[in-house]
Amino acid sequence: MTSAAHVDLYQLTSLVTHDVAGHTDDRVVMTFFSRALPKNPSTGVVARSFLLWVGLQRGLDHLERARFSGEAIDLLLKHDMLGPALAKRPALVERLRAWRFSGRVWSPPEGTPMVMGKATREDGGVLEIDGCTPAAYCPYFVVETDLLSAKLIETPLLSIINHLTMVASKAAHVVRAANGRPVVEFGQRRTHPEAAVDAALAGWLGGCSATSNVEAHVRHGVPVNGTMDHFAVQAWEEPGRPKHETEEAFYRAFSAMYPGKDTLLVDTYDTFGEHTGLAAAVRATDGKGPFAVRIDSNVTRENVWKARRRLDELGARATKIYVSGGIEERKIAELGDAPIDAFGVGENLVVSSDAPVGVGAVGKLTMIRGVPTTKLSRGSAKAHLPGVVQVWRKDGCDVVGLADEVRDGEPLLSVVWDGETRVPAPPWSVVRERAKAAPPTSIVVSDRLAELFTTVARSP
Repeated sequence: MTSAAHVDLYQLTSLVTHDVAGHTDDRVVMTFFSRALPKNPSTGVVARSFLLWVGLQRGLDHLERARFSGEAIDLLLKHDMLGPALAKRPALVERLRAWRFSGRVWSPPEGTPMVMGKATREDGGVLEIDGCTPAAYCPYFVVETDLLSAKLIETPLLSIINHLTMVASKAAHVVRAANGRPVVEFGQRRTHPEAAVDAALAGWLGGCSATSNVEAHVRHGVPVNGTMDHFAVQAWEEPGRPKHETEEAFYRAFSAMYPGKDTLLVDTYDTFGEHTGLAAAVRATDGKGPFAVRIDSNVTRENVWKARRRLDELGARATKIYVSGGIEERKIAELGDAPIDAFGVGENLVVSSDAPVGVGAVGKLTMIRGVPTTKLSRGSAKAHLPGVVQVWRKDGCDVVGLADEVRDGEPLLSVVWDGETRVPAPPWSVVRERAKAAPPTSIVVSDRLAELFTTVARSP
């Protein structure tokens, strides 16, 4: 069971008002989407050229398992604002106790690359009606359900979408920058333990070759990989014995334990010292060199080339060089032609510091009681497309239109939850392969959908 209490309080306070008016069983369509590609908050520059949709199965997990515990309901009844209102609606309280999600859900396949931005028409003109300019987007989810359920699923689904798609999108960009060299996800110590498991999975789906997160391997089968730590080198120190000797002694013991798979971390004391770091690593392996060395500090193009030359001079020409510490796609570009064999990426992946507030996903009503609706928010660029939409992809272009249109191209949205049950998911390996596809280069709004938006926006 997953707690259904993962909601904002206003979802419940407004729900009571809807219940008084008899609206909780009204049929609604709610669409989850991002209005624009994320920007770096410091520079205002777009930080992602596309987004990679990850969160579908995690979202369906929540819909399938979400329940209110008796303890949660009892606690809500004691709340100073919500409690008295709920107490006047005993039938609503019982509905919350017994609530299970039901409805129909459409989504693109998990691992689908997406773009979004200001809506343009098929003729190239901007879709703008009386100061309202909606975004063009491929939805993450389109949900048809009752109003009560819509209130209870908005917040958790947005949490899932914003986190997982943020990490997967960052991973996809870093992996593309690495140009075929492995990228290992190292970020679990920079976020909540459960978020770290999700991030490890999202990173792998986005193209990372492995994670350091053992729980992600146990739970999801994500390949797990690792090197060694500074702790291990320091813990081998002995009073009265030089550090380079104890460093070498640990390297020797580690390499003997993991022959052919030994990656030695060489920057605990001095990467380029006469006796420490690289020199100690080569001595510890009797001059052959370990399988790889990892450099975790002062990672510059010049230092990587210096390390390569030093290893070659010491006779360790086959030893690979891994780097970590502040790695992301811009850093990889700065490193240029440096002879790096693999990258470890931590906080810049799981926290995505250049776009750290998720992917701006929102959930909005697009149909209420069978009537198309849109939030206009005139002058704010927050208007959205009404109705039930479909997206067709053809020749690098996405066309967002109404679901009953007939168009050329691959329709991206399909049913993933049909009434009471979810549609079986493909293996994660299929999702990971799909994520390698080239993203669309443009997105436009169909003439019919543009006409519907115009009608809704101008209706009194």
